[in-house]
Amino acid sequence: MQVSGRRIGSWAFALAFGCTLLQAVAAQAQSLTLHYQERPPYSYTQPDGAVAGLVAAPAAQALAQAQLPFAWARTPSQRQLALIQEGEGLHCGIGWFRNAERASRGKFSKALYRDRPFEALARADSPLRPGLTAAQAMALAGDSLLVKEGYSYGAQFDRLILLQQPAPLSTSVEPAQMLRMLLAGRAGWMIVAPEEARQLRQEAGPAAAGLRAVALADMAQGETRHLYCNRAVPDVWVQRIDQALVALAR
Repeated sequence: MQVSGRRIGSWAFALAFGCTLLQAVAAQAQSLTLHYQERPPYSYTQPDGAVAGLVAAPAAQALAQAQLPFAWARTPSQRQLALIQEGEGLHCGIGWFRNAERASRGKFSKALYRDRPFEALARADSPLRPGLTAAQAMALAGDSLLVKEGYSYGAQFDRLILLQQPAPLSTSVEPAQMLRMLLAGRAGWMIVAPEEARQLRQEAGPAAAGLRAVALADMAQGETRHLYCNRAVPDVWVQRIDQALVALAR
């Protein structure tokens, strides 16, 4: 018996559609885990236990509008990456920059927030000065730069960091601890968005007098921050989140 190519194609489409539908139904019975860090002003726990911040608020609003069940989990960034890129279950981290390597191992939503252009947060005795380009800053003091392992600082800085010799200093600690490393003289500067730099300096109190913000000449528009989800999160969920984010931005 001969079976037409059109009929085979119809069966294949129906099978693929059925599998996608089953995946979505199975996922709907689960709750998404929404991972965040204590990283003001982007995400933080309020005294009443609610999670708030520049990326936390739109993420929660979008998920609620998309009618997707979720639960907050305070999780270090490296653990988030492991869960999103290798773990089982339904996981999304909030506030992640998108790059090609991460996109090949997970799914990104539309933007939750766009940062202001990066700047250098430097010790007062750093040779960095306003008006330098990012490349000039790296050439002048790249070996005293402190970076966080697993972080992206946007395409421009990521490329410069990769090429820097000797390599910048790296650490697994969070930005607040990185700031303390600067104040202790263990590094010369770090890359931050102005929103976060302001918060870090407030938290440092009087010690912040030993730091200064250095604007760089060629920093373009700031990077966008996204939900970064593992592949088990159904595409239809990501689409619903995106639709909600678009609606919220109007």
